[in-house]
Amino acid sequence: MDPQEYNDDHMLHVSVNSDRQRLQSYHEQSINVMNAMLSSSHQALSDHGDDRGSGSMTGAVFILMNTIMGASILVLPYTFGQVGLVSAFIMSAFVFFISHFSLMVLADAVDLHDGSNYQNLVGNACGPLLQAFSQTGLILYTYTLSASIHITIGDQAVKLCDAASPSESPNWYCERYFLIPVVSFVFLFPLIWVRNISSFSYTSYFSALAILYIVVAGIADYFILNLPVPDDILMPDVSIFTLLKYFPLLTLSMCCHMTSVPLYYELNERTPAKFSIVAFTALFLVLVFYITFGTFGLLTFGPSVQPDVLMSYSSTDKMMMIARGAVSVSVIASYPIFLFLGRHAIDDT
Repeated sequence: MDPQEYNDDHMLHVSVNSDRQRLQSYHEQSINVMNAMLSSSHQALSDHGDDRGSGSMTGAVFILMNTIMGASILVLPYTFGQVGLVSAFIMSAFVFFISHFSLMVLADAVDLHDGSNYQNLVGNACGPLLQAFSQTGLILYTYTLSASIHITIGDQAVKLCDAASPSESPNWYCERYFLIPVVSFVFLFPLIWVRNISSFSYTSYFSALAILYIVVAGIADYFILNLPVPDDILMPDVSIFTLLKYFPLLTLSMCCHMTSVPLYYELNERTPAKFSIVAFTALFLVLVFYITFGTFGLLTFGPSVQPDVLMSYSSTDKMMMIARGAVSVSVIASYPIFLFLGRHAIDDT
């Protein structure tokens, strides 16, 4: 072969190999860039859908309090009157410790099975069958609670509207068929689209202030009215069946377990010890509110107190009329939390 032809062939071969290596290098770089972009996108979507670490301890305390407290505080003076103050204190303290213990069990279960909400936790720990049962129960619970909350809102809103605009004939804008849809659309509808439960800390602050006002108003009215206190309110002669009859009511008055699962899941740098502080603080504050309001409501009216203690006060009592508005604020602030739980139960079906 001619040397010149050999050199030309060799240079062509080297050029082809060089181009092939260059193309292969470009191809590998393109694949690496695409993989990096996909990885970044996946991480961004993962971070957007994972709410772990978004909640504070202070916000968690108020969210638990908001979940527990509400219109149920109005029946406590009547309940205390039926069982006596001593029995009511003992049962309330017992429910406090049992609730705290059960909340810590759920927190440990979240760390063990990594459930982002109650039904997922049940599914991870007990299987899909029990998860389906828990989802169904939670959906039914949300539905019945929605009905009762709207009834409560209607009751308080009608009384507030009638007091604000008294007239001989009822005004159309003070009717339930008008007030319930308006309150629901203006106050409840914007809150049901919240993505994570930690965001309810802002509305929970208002709920805690509303309950605090009700407690302070009850104490103030006790001293203002200065009614005689019956002698048999400490330890009345009640049977064990009476105690068992009213014990479930006190138990339900500190129920917040379904809320605690997503709340602990979203807690910033969560640990069982940190959540124990959150649960203890929230339950203790609720216990203080409950015992204070129940005691002073009973001391004010004695065993004749109505099941809804606000019905025992005069319709001209301005402090208690404002308390009706405070009840509505507390109910409106707590309802989106329960709807959040029900919405996730429907989404997971």
